[in-house]
Amino acid sequence: MTARRVTSSAPTRIDLAGGTLDIWPLSVLVPGAMTVNLAIELRAHVEIVPRGDGKLGVVSKDRRKRMTRKLPLTEADYDGPLSLIGRLVGGFAPPRGLTLSTRATAPAGAGLGGSSTLSVATGAALAAFCGRRLGNDRLLRRVMNLEAAELNVPTGNQDYLAAIHGGLAAYHHEADGTRREKLPVTRELEQRLVLAYTGQPRNSGFSNWDMFRRFIDGERTTVRRMRTIARIAADLRDALREGRLDDAGRLVGEEGTLRYRLAPSVATEALRRADRAARKAGALGVKVCGAGGGGCLVAFARSGKRDAVAEAIRSTGAEVLEARIARRGVVTERS
Repeated sequence: MTARRVTSSAPTRIDLAGGTLDIWPLSVLVPGAMTVNLAIELRAHVEIVPRGDGKLGVVSKDRRKRMTRKLPLTEADYDGPLSLIGRLVGGFAPPRGLTLSTRATAPAGAGLGGSSTLSVATGAALAAFCGRRLGNDRLLRRVMNLEAAELNVPTGNQDYLAAIHGGLAAYHHEADGTRREKLPVTRELEQRLVLAYTGQPRNSGFSNWDMFRRFIDGERTTVRRMRTIARIAADLRDALREGRLDDAGRLVGEEGTLRYRLAPSVATEALRRADRAARKAGALGVKVCGAGGGGCLVAFARSGKRDAVAEAIRSTGAEVLEARIARRGVVTERS
């Protein structure tokens, strides 16, 4: 039975260590591959209401774009700036017309996993609207595969996992799949993090594909650095689990420095300016979010230095964003 109205929301994430290692088959080719991330309350919101004309209407409130298509959708309908939403709707084959509205609170191209978060919120809302029960694993596989088909490049799973589960977690990439290890969330951790947007959107596909290709080609430097990233992620997991936040901050910075070296496209002048200012003001570590090349960076401040770090980053022209920890993942309501 379909619902009359469905709403859903899902959190974006800050990747603290082990990004790129969540892309198959790197996830199984790098020994001990692990990704540590933190869900934050910059959520993607979706609303679905039925319509009686047998059509799909999509409204992106933050991007101020609209799309209308006749149902059922075909491959030819997946075009334009809202094509990902169209492809997700096609993957659920709704039995009647609907208007699907979206609103993202994270900046576009911020490196916070925004498109994957929107995909999770959309998939959860569509499942509820169509009266279908999908567990977390099936929801993950469906939206991840549909987004990969849209992007035409391999996608990692960490963005979807943070959106589904929320909280702070270490994701162990193992032979049987990815295992989630929940880590303790403390108020002090929230008071140490400064998230900032440089104003330059980025496309993660190029940087990630460059690293992916060089690893698969066996480039020794890239292989060695990927293994080092896996070691840093494991050490960070231990530090967070044991409450050693100063050590955690230094490890975030170590991963950030190494990521700059992995691909020239990761760092921009705006990111480097903000990075230098944050460290000078008292950040233990700084790293780009996602694949870099623009977007956001996160600074891990010394105790009592968060405000100074935030002000130093602002002085470079970057915008400091709210980084409240999201303790809940995707939430869906039907009426």
